[in-house]
Amino acid sequence: MINFPETDSVLGQLKAFLSKTEAAPRSAPLDGMRTLARGHIDQLTSAVTIGFAGEFGAGKSSLANMLAGTDILPTGPQHLKLPLVIVQYAPEPETTVGWWEKASESFPGIDLEKAAEYAPDFISVGLPSEALQELVLFDLPGSGALDESYKQTLELLKFVDCAIWCTNGTNAWRETERFLWSHVAKELQENSLLAVTHTDLTAVQEALPRLMPHLERDSDGMFQAVVPIGTPVAVQAMAQEPEPDFELWSECGGEDLAQQVLGLAATRKTRDLETAKNDLETKLTPALAALGVAEEPAETDLKEAAAAVAAAAAAAENAAAASEPEPEELDLDNPLLDDWKAALRDLLTDLRDTPDLEVTDLLQRCQELVDDFTEQLEPGQSITPSAEWIVGEFENASDLLTLMQFEDTPHAAETVLNIMTQLSDNLSWAGTQREDA
Repeated sequence: MINFPETDSVLGQLKAFLSKTEAAPRSAPLDGMRTLARGHIDQLTSAVTIGFAGEFGAGKSSLANMLAGTDILPTGPQHLKLPLVIVQYAPEPETTVGWWEKASESFPGIDLEKAAEYAPDFISVGLPSEALQELVLFDLPGSGALDESYKQTLELLKFVDCAIWCTNGTNAWRETERFLWSHVAKELQENSLLAVTHTDLTAVQEALPRLMPHLERDSDGMFQAVVPIGTPVAVQAMAQEPEPDFELWSECGGEDLAQQVLGLAATRKTRDLETAKNDLETKLTPALAALGVAEEPAETDLKEAAAAVAAAAAAAENAAAASEPEPEELDLDNPLLDDWKAALRDLLTDLRDTPDLEVTDLLQRCQELVDDFTEQLEPGQSITPSAEWIVGEFENASDLLTLMQFEDTPHAAETVLNIMTQLSDNLSWAGTQREDA
C-alpha cells in the first residue's frame, strides 16, 4: 500500500474511537460518527483507484495493461463489447461478473469472453500482480460526446480516485473530448492526467514538439499534467531480457507516466490522511470527551515516562562503557551506539523543555526515534552481518510503541524504559566493528 508515517497513527486513533464507543448508548449522531470513522479506515487501507477513459481507439486499454504489468485487456479493433472492467489484486487469477442491482458471480481464471456472455454491468479481474497491490484500475468503455455514451463515462468516473484521460496523438484533444471532460468534477480534474497516446508513430513523434505546448495551453487547469506515451515501445522496453531497457523506457515516456501515476496516488492518499486527521480533531475526539470515555494520563505517569527516557539514556551510556576495550584488546569502535546515545540525549533535552508533554506524545516521539534509527541499520555495514536480527527488534519496538499510544497500558513508563534499554543493550555489541575492518 501507498503509506505515510502518520497513517498507522491515524488508523490507530480511528480504531480506538470505534473500540471506546462500542458499548456507548446508540444514537443517530454517534452512529454517524462511527460510520465516518469506518469510512476513513476503509479509505486509508484501500488501494487507489485509477480510471482510464477516452474516446474509442485512444489506447486506454493498452495503457492500463502496461501499468498493470500484464496483457489482460483486449486492445485494438475487436468485436468483444465489454462494460467497465476492474483490474485489481488477487492471490489467484479470477473473474467476477457483477450487476448494480443483484449479486455477483465469480469463477477461477481469466476469461473476458465468457464474462461478457453474462451481459454484466461490470467485470472484475483479479490478478497476482505486484503493481495491483497499490492500484485498482478501472478500464472504462470507450465514449464519445456525439452519442449517449459520454453520460455513462461521467457516472463511472465518480467512482475513481484519479483518472487518466487518453487522447489519440494523431488527432489530440478534440472538441468532443473537451466537452466531456469539462463536465468532470473539479476535484477529479485536479488529480488526473492527460495521456497523449500513439506517440510511437512517426507522424506523431515529428509533431510532438509543436503539439505539446498547444495541449498544455488548451487543457490548462483541467489536468495535473500532460504526458506523451508510446505504449507499445514502453511494453517492449520492459520486456527486454535479461533486464528491461530503462533508457528506452524513459525515452518513450513510460518512466514519466509511471512516476506521474504514483504522484496522483500519493496526492490522493495525502488528502485522505489530512481529511481523517481533521475529522479526528474536530469531530471524533470531542465526541469521546462528551461521552466521558476519553482518559487523560495522570501527572505521575508523565513524570515516570520522562524519567524512563532519562534512564534509557543512562543505560545506553553504561552499555557503551561496558563495550569499551581493555588496553590489551583490539581497538573497537561503535559509531552506531554513539548515534543512538546522542539521539536519546537530544530527546531528553526536548522533554525537559516541554514538561507538560502527554504520555501519548512521548510514546510517539520515542516511536519516531526508533523508526528513524531503523533506517540506519544496514547489515554488513552499520551492524555486523551476524546481527541482522536487530532490524527486526527495532521494527517490533516501533510496533509496540505505536500500540501503546492507543491502549491503556499499565506501567507505561516501565515498559518504555525496558524497550529503550533493550535496544541500547543490543546496539552495545551489534553495532561494534573494528576500525580497520
